[in-house]
Amino acid sequence: MRLHKILFFLCLLVTMSCAQAGAIFHDAQGNAISNADLKGKWVIVNYWAGWCRGCIQETPELNHFYKNNQHKNIVLLSYNFDQLPPDDLKTAIRKADIAYPVLAEDPASVYKLDDINVLPMTFILNPKGKVVKEIVGPSTEQNLLDYLRELKALPAEPTHAA
Repeated sequence: MRLHKILFFLCLLVTMSCAQAGAIFHDAQGNAISNADLKGKWVIVNYWAGWCRGCIQETPELNHFYKNNQHKNIVLLSYNFDQLPPDDLKTAIRKADIAYPVLAEDPASVYKLDDINVLPMTFILNPKGKVVKEIVGPSTEQNLLDYLRELKALPAEPTHAA
């Protein structure tokens, strides 16, 4: 009987791991983003809302970060905290001038993210999908680069001789 319980527990763990690896998100434009495609990459998940002043202030910084880092081993995704319907979400994205992918589904349960009680809120996940940094408040391109260097996702910034 004990062996059955152990086998059941192991099967449950394998099933949960497979579910996370096979998760597929969609962005606001309907494009599929497979969790399997994100595996092995650093993933940054930013929570925002159109009524959040800090969220709107950080958008140009995140746009710049996305533009300069989208071809590296780093993925920037965001999610609207208000869980807007598709047409309203597209309007909010245009209004906020967001250039990086905005997910249509909340990734919190897949990535086991803590409750989001403050906006903006940003999570950095390592290539294994584990949260390694939580950032409360507006992010800048520089602080994201600094965190990623600290976490060894990027090489150290070169020093310049005086």
